[in-house]
This record gives sequence, C-alpha cells and structure tokens, in this order.
Amino acid sequence: MTQIQPPPAVAVVDRLLKKARELGASDLHLDPGEESIRVRVRVHGVLESIDEVPIDLHAQIIGRLKALGDLLVYRSDVPQEGRIPAARSRLPHDVRIATYPTVCGERVAIRFDAIETKLGRLEDLGFDGSVWKSLRDAIEQPDGVVLVTGPSGSGKTTTLYAGLRHLAQQGRPRSIVTVEDPIERRIPGVVQTQVDNVAGLDFSRALRSLLRQDPEVLLVGEIRDRETARIALEAGLTGHLVVSTIHAGTAPLVFARLLEMGVEPFVLTSAVRGVLAQRLVRSICTESRCIDLGDKCPSCGGSGYSGRVPIAEWVPMTPELRRVILSRGDGEDLTGAATEAGFKSLSDAGELAIESRRTTREEVRRVLGGV
Repeated sequence: MTQIQPPPAVAVVDRLLKKARELGASDLHLDPGEESIRVRVRVHGVLESIDEVPIDLHAQIIGRLKALGDLLVYRSDVPQEGRIPAARSRLPHDVRIATYPTVCGERVAIRFDAIETKLGRLEDLGFDGSVWKSLRDAIEQPDGVVLVTGPSGSGKTTTLYAGLRHLAQQGRPRSIVTVEDPIERRIPGVVQTQVDNVAGLDFSRALRSLLRQDPEVLLVGEIRDRETARIALEAGLTGHLVVSTIHAGTAPLVFARLLEMGVEPFVLTSAVRGVLAQRLVRSICTESRCIDLGDKCPSCGGSGYSGRVPIAEWVPMTPELRRVILSRGDGEDLTGAATEAGFKSLSDAGELAIESRRTTREEVRRVLGGV
C-alpha cells in the first residue's frame, strides 16, 4: 500500500518544530529574505542559524503555521498572535506563535513554553545563598509586594513559579491565585487565570475581580501600567501578598519606574518588601573530558557551556531607600541609597560567578555589557 506523503510545507514545519525542541530551544525564528528563509533558534539565550529554506515555500509554510495556530491565513498585512495546541504540533506541549509583516514577507517567531522543565525549589534555582534566602523570607510574609525584573528570557517566570510552589507546599494552606499572559506552566495547588484582552479581561480588571475572591497570595504576570501598579500595591497594603514582574534595568530603577507610573511614594515605601533583578548566563561545561572531546562533548557540543545559572541582585526596602523614595529621588539617588545599605549589583554577582568558575567573563560581558 502506497503511503501518502505530506505536502512539502507540512513536512518542513514538522521537521523544524521537532529539531528546535531537540536542541532545547526557547524560540524558533523564520526570517524571510529575497532568496531563502533563514531559520534560527535561541538556545540558552544565544541565537544561532540551523537551516535555510527555499523562499518558494514561504507562503505555504506561513499558511501551515497560521492554520495550526488558528490565525487568519488571508491576512498578511497585520501582526497576529496565537497558540498552537500540542495535538496539532505533535509536540508534548502547546507553543506560542506570532507573525509580523516585513518587506520580504511575513516573519514568524515561535516560543516554546518551558512546560517540560521541572518546577524546582527556590534553593535549587542557583541563586547566591543570601539572595534566595532574602527572596524566600519576603514571600513567606503574609502581605506586601515582591517584584522581579529582567529582560525577556531572564527566568523571571521560573523564579516566581518556584516561589508559588514553595508557598503551595507549606504546611499552612493558602489561597493562591494568578493572572498571567500567558499561563506558561500549571502549578498544583494554585488557581491560574489567563488574560484575554479581546474579551476586555486585562491585568487591572482581572486583579480587581480576583481581590473579591478572598485570595491570600496573588501573582500578577506583569505590571505594565499605572492602574495595575496602583491595584497591586494597594493589595499589598491590605493584607495580601503580591508577587509580580516589571521591566526596568536594575532593581533600584524599579522604584523609579513605579514613581514615573504615578504610584504615591508613601504607598511604594509601605507596600514593597523587596525587588529582585536577574539575568541568566551560560554555565561552564562540567564534563571532565570536554576539552578532549571537542564538538563531540555530550554536554555542550563543543561550546564550552552547558545549561544556565542566574546572577541576581536583591534590594530590600531600607530606611535609606525609603527616605529617597519619599523625596522622589531619581534613579541615581535610588542606586546610591541601595549601595549605602550594602546593595550588591548584577556586576558584583557576575564577578562572583566568574570567581567561582560558574561562568566566564566573556559570558557575563555578553549578558550585562561592559563588565
């Protein structure tokens, strides 16, 4: 009996998704050019090319991916976002898809949710001992706000999920709820909610509603605007523990960002217990024969790195910091106040990781810049 072969585009899509997963990629990029589609993956934070696909297949490949993700196949002039269910992608979990129109055709980015990664304990994430203990102590409090900052792909969600898992496994039962965009992993014992902007369920509206659900712990996926910031911090003042992410360059600059959003200084100083800023750097390969094996090393494939570890800075609310916030100091003043209180910066954490041979200076420089 003759086996029916799938169309070329279907076979290419299946092959690329499978290959990206086998490489442990967090992202898969399809960038159209004049003669071919460049295929790249991001592995351990580094983008690398893995294939070139004939441009003649571009329309069919994009159409196939859009169909899998329930996007509008006939629209190529606007960005679109969706999710490809595991049952369609033949992967063990859903993946997110986003398209974007370019001069050479639509570009596609696919994000692989880290569902297969085992949810670890806070102490197992690789933070410096003083950092994870400070974070643990902060989230074990009955109220207040704990914030995590860092760029996309820096492990913020993994840290927050480990924190929630830590709370869910404690002896005292607690009502833990989240509002996320998207829900990246399911956490046993935690009630999770997905933002739906089309239906009008954004972070601020979901957060207002969740406060009527008698929660004790709230995870807000991201503080993006003044209203969400106001509700989250006021919740931290009224008997709830709130954990969330926010984008800022460093931990001290989170306070400057919130002040710029219009959060009142006295609310900020009363609600926030601490801010964690983190990055991920590739760790040095620990295979004893790595140098001898070269590109055949089973752990790193010759790159010299295997896995990633976090470097982080933790800034608690101190009297010095409180004074600067109440006087509406700028980012430089806030960083100075944190330093006076013994603040160890991301650069300091990078130096410590280099000295302990967890990573290299080149890797820290790649992630942090001129170090």
